[in-house]
Amino acid sequence: MITDTESKHCVLMEDYIFDPDLTEDEKFQTIKYIIDDHHLLLANFWKEINLICKNKSFAFVPISLFHPDSPTSYIGSNAAFDPALDEVVIAYHTPLKFVNIFTVSKSIKDLMGRIYPRRKINYQHQSSALINGVIAMNGHMGRDMVIYLDRFGMHIILAQDKQLLYYNQYQIKKFEDYLKYVKMVAAELHISLETEKISLYGYLGKNTPHFQALKKSIPGISLGNRPQLMNFSYVFDELLDHQYFDLFSIETSN
Repeated sequence: MITDTESKHCVLMEDYIFDPDLTEDEKFQTIKYIIDDHHLLLANFWKEINLICKNKSFAFVPISLFHPDSPTSYIGSNAAFDPALDEVVIAYHTPLKFVNIFTVSKSIKDLMGRIYPRRKINYQHQSSALINGVIAMNGHMGRDMVIYLDRFGMHIILAQDKQLLYYNQYQIKKFEDYLKYVKMVAAELHISLETEKISLYGYLGKNTPHFQALKKSIPGISLGNRPQLMNFSYVFDELLDHQYFDLFSIETSN
């Protein structure tokens, strides 16, 4: 995605779907090929470069309990971490009073450094982008529950009064898993699936059988609106508002 930092307009967006059976090296080679063959990505005039990492190797830690001298200890307790292949990145969510510690592939980081040698690259985790979008939309009264359906996964976020109450992601193997995890979280956090507003984002259409099945079991669910963190011209009208919520919620320095 390319945006104009002055007007906050989205200029270009492209979506690539990777075969889930690709090895890490095959994914890297595919990414390298996409960049090498692209008519814009090799340019070196970008004001800001943001890269979202989408993996399960991350951990949230309250700022008051975070020890910056040993970030790998948090990752190791939550997911497999290989220091020979991955590098730890620390992202502070100061207003929300927590730190997101996650890993970035060293191969990807080295590649970005070679392509953009004189540019600062901001690394963010997908979970941070989702939370950023939910908090930006959350009002100062009431609470918002957001479900983001990813490819082969689901994220659930709950915010109230501009504060994060809950975040977790779940691996989905069959449709019944969606309802199982949503009902589990709702019971734990005392959320009424019948009366409370629940916004759904991601790869699911309004007229699909899966959405209709979710609507039947979760009466309060509806497709979410596009976050207002950037502007879009008419050429993006064909994109459904509830898609690409993570991408459109990237936190920039401008």
